[in-house]
Amino acid sequence: MIDLPISGQRAQWRPSTGYDDIALADSRPGAAGAAEWASSCVSVEVSSLPIADLDRLVVGRRRELRGDRLVAEGKCGQCATPVDVQLSLNAYTEHHHPRPTRAATPSDDGWFTLRTRPDVSFRVPIVSDIVAVADSDLPRRLLLSRCTQGPVSYGVARAIEAALGRLAPTLRADVAGTCPDCSAPVVLDLDARELCMAELRFLAGSVYDDVNLIASAYHWSQDAILEMPSARRRRYADMIAGHAHNELAVSVA
Repeated sequence: MIDLPISGQRAQWRPSTGYDDIALADSRPGAAGAAEWASSCVSVEVSSLPIADLDRLVVGRRRELRGDRLVAEGKCGQCATPVDVQLSLNAYTEHHHPRPTRAATPSDDGWFTLRTRPDVSFRVPIVSDIVAVADSDLPRRLLLSRCTQGPVSYGVARAIEAALGRLAPTLRADVAGTCPDCSAPVVLDLDARELCMAELRFLAGSVYDDVNLIASAYHWSQDAILEMPSARRRRYADMIAGHAHNELAVSVA
């Protein structure tokens, strides 16, 4: 189970099948792709979750399948040397845990009122909000219009965003490191959800090779193979590949 701190819900990923792996492997980058995939695989309604909880769902799934260590890659801005920053996903998520803010007062309907501007209220953006504005030329402005009530000037918008940064922090943030060549400080823009999605897509992409391998060896139908739990399908594929490797070794000897 994964505790989602913004919504207060608990979510569980069901065991995946080959169909889920295809959906993941072919999913598009961004919140829409992550949400579409997650919607068919978890026990909660994804579209109504705070976007920050979707981040935690994806990161939690990646930890289950690939472990806690994540490597973010970038370049030194001073000498262009490739730089890796390694981090613990658990520690990173905990560091971005939601916190209360004195800047806003909550109400029973899920909205908050700015203390300095009682005529302005706002709510936490949910997944469907982010998906709706993703293709807009002015996504920030459109998102504010969906999630605020009252007159929102530039300064008020900044105050709302600062409050949301405490109440519902996403898992996209700057992480700092040091260049191994010139020792200059390096700051990387780390989007944990998208990095984890990229790794999960790559892992899921093996479904095509697995289907080809198992169908060639056992002559099972594509549907029969895809309906298997992913772990079982991969075990069959590994057994077939291992047997072929052993036969090749014997023939060479």
